[in-house]
Amino acid sequence: MDGIIQWFDRLLDGSIMAGGIFLLIGILGAILLVISLVLDGIFDAFDFGDGPLSLTTIAAFTSIFGFASFACVGAGLSTPVAAVIGALAGLLGGALAWWLTRLIRGAESSTAVSGEELVGSEAGVVLQIPVGGLGEVALVRHGERVSLAATADASEPLPRGTRVRIVQTLTATSVRVEPIPAADHTVPPTT
Repeated sequence: MDGIIQWFDRLLDGSIMAGGIFLLIGILGAILLVISLVLDGIFDAFDFGDGPLSLTTIAAFTSIFGFASFACVGAGLSTPVAAVIGALAGLLGGALAWWLTRLIRGAESSTAVSGEELVGSEAGVVLQIPVGGLGEVALVRHGERVSLAATADASEPLPRGTRVRIVQTLTATSVRVEPIPAADHTVPPTT
């Protein structure tokens, strides 16, 4: 308990300015890190891709740098030494954040379905596609069921269970389909 009190005393005996600045840097970095993880994509304009200068990596470095430097100042180290130790800790933490981000994105991309890959695929209607409206189709890709919003240029609604072929990707989650004549079915209907 005395060690904690001494640590706070050191912060208050003239090191408060350096300690406070480091603490503020750490808090801002932590807030930015949480925002970049929770609201993925919101800062894409400021992001430099998935490399070592990604927003997540920079935020992790900033947060760890600030908190580690703050702790070092509180432990009685001079401001320059605290900054160097904080920078080293930040580099290690940023490298770990970069590695984890690459690992997670690599797992995501191994099951992702691209638009070009979908065109020509057969699917089954799981939610009726009304004339001029949106329904839903499902197909299996990479061992996983993929559901997509779907529209069709048909003169009548496409009921549930109709086999369709994807002719165009409209967005990442919606496609345009056309019905497959009953004689051309190559894949049994999914339920």
